[in-house]
Amino acid sequence: MEETHILVPENNNWLGSILSVERTETMSQQQGPRIPRVPQIFSGFESNKKCYEPMVVSIGPYYHGKHDGLKEMEKSKKRMVRGFVQPSEKHIEDVYQTVVDVAEEARRCYVEDESVKLDDMTEFTRMMFLDGCFVIQFMYCLLRDHENLKMSSHAAALVTRDMLLLENQLPFVVLRSLMKLRFGSDEEGMKLIKDFIKHIRAMPRQRVSCRKKISKFFSKIFTRRAISNYSAEDPEMEEYHGASHLLELFHMHFVDKNAPLDDSTSRTSLYRYHPAKELSTVGIHFKPSKTSQFTDVQFKTTWLAGRVQIPPLTIDDSTRSILLNLVAYEACLGDNDKLWVTSYICFMDSLIDHPEDVRVLRSKGILLVTLGSEEEVAKLFNEVANYLVPNPRAFNKVKKDIESYFRSTIKRWVAEHVDTYFSSPWSFITLVAASLTIALTAIQSYFTLFPLNNNGDFGKY
Repeated sequence: MEETHILVPENNNWLGSILSVERTETMSQQQGPRIPRVPQIFSGFESNKKCYEPMVVSIGPYYHGKHDGLKEMEKSKKRMVRGFVQPSEKHIEDVYQTVVDVAEEARRCYVEDESVKLDDMTEFTRMMFLDGCFVIQFMYCLLRDHENLKMSSHAAALVTRDMLLLENQLPFVVLRSLMKLRFGSDEEGMKLIKDFIKHIRAMPRQRVSCRKKISKFFSKIFTRRAISNYSAEDPEMEEYHGASHLLELFHMHFVDKNAPLDDSTSRTSLYRYHPAKELSTVGIHFKPSKTSQFTDVQFKTTWLAGRVQIPPLTIDDSTRSILLNLVAYEACLGDNDKLWVTSYICFMDSLIDHPEDVRVLRSKGILLVTLGSEEEVAKLFNEVANYLVPNPRAFNKVKKDIESYFRSTIKRWVAEHVDTYFSSPWSFITLVAASLTIALTAIQSYFTLFPLNNNGDFGKY
């Protein structure tokens, strides 16, 4: 395809500058993965602004030396570097040289503007060295060598939170070179990162039936698998190698890229949204999904009831920050079909209007609230989703199935009666007693009207 050239008069500097900017942006996009800034449309909200800024540790150039609250952790970085270098049995000069070799490529991953200057390569390389060693050693101590973490649980939680900010990322080109040197193989380092990501969104323990336990036992006996689940031929690991930074990898792990989108021509706006409490009263129940992927939302129905399966989500101090940074990351992708976390948040917001809705989802193990009241959880989803626009094709089939079930008069009638008479043991006992009383009264009345004669036959008038 031939490139189209637009002719601009030489003396028209203003129009020429527009084309120059466009060419610069195109060339910049072709240079490789970049760590973008949070779009102004998100960071402009004062209530969410702090969710995009680090609280205790700066990673990369965007917040390097920006405020005093981050300086204390700079001392810990040097301690972490010592803990990183010593087990590797390498000279610290050799470790530093590993970063020097990729520093130029790493610099191209960042956006340079008035507030961030990247022209001093020596300063930039030193920053990449300290931050890279710190990130890897922190994850290693947190998961493998907790005694040498030398950090309170509260501080470690804040560091973990800061490591998932969009503007606080380190290019994987730096991390992978350091991990390979430290662990001797790329796969071992990526396994550490994957375990760290799983640690952040750990699935709660679920009850396992005896049938599943037996099936799992025999599966281990008869199924021969490779000793390592992280070989170079593992397609999942190959996908991780394509990530640019930790937040992108986190997104890839909890979003199924093959999740179906509804291609029907029906307009989603025609479907009403019903809060969880209202849905539960008409026979639509909730259950945690078997995975923690944001894309794993399903609706299943039987002749008596419906069930919505939603991935469980832990609500704590970092939840709001993680969700908002994932939303900002998706916005930077420029692809409407990848707005899965954004669509998930909007779907959850459609289920949550009041604390009673949170109570329903919490009782079913979908919302794992470890901090805050039900009122605060409802407020969190309502505020975060207030300005978001989801992909209209995401979860569209689920919403249509819910609406179809909700409009089913027969199923609603059955569900309402089940809810009325079977909601508690006493209600069920009362129903049975009343039914027996009516049945016995009817039998007694019948025998009164038609008494038995001496032959055992019913008498006649």
